[in-house]
Amino acid sequence: MAPKKQNWAKSLTMALNLGTSVAAVVAIGLFGGRWLDARFGTGNLLTIFGFLLGAATAMKILWDRMMEKEREETEESQTFDRLKK
Repeated sequence: MAPKKQNWAKSLTMALNLGTSVAAVVAIGLFGGRWLDARFGTGNLLTIFGFLLGAATAMKILWDRMMEKEREETEESQTFDRLKK
């Protein structure tokens, strides 16, 4: 099967969407942790926890997007194989 030619604008949009999603969840976790630390006087404990929670959420987002893309490619491949027969 020949490699697919993908629209560059679609690829750029997907990359920007993913990048902003990852940056947003990490920033929300980090700054939320800092705010909680200031409010409860817990040092840096909640900042670290918030950052780790944001990083874990970012990894989950990346995993979900990767699996979604793989699922789409598998379905397209199966459809192509059925049409070939």
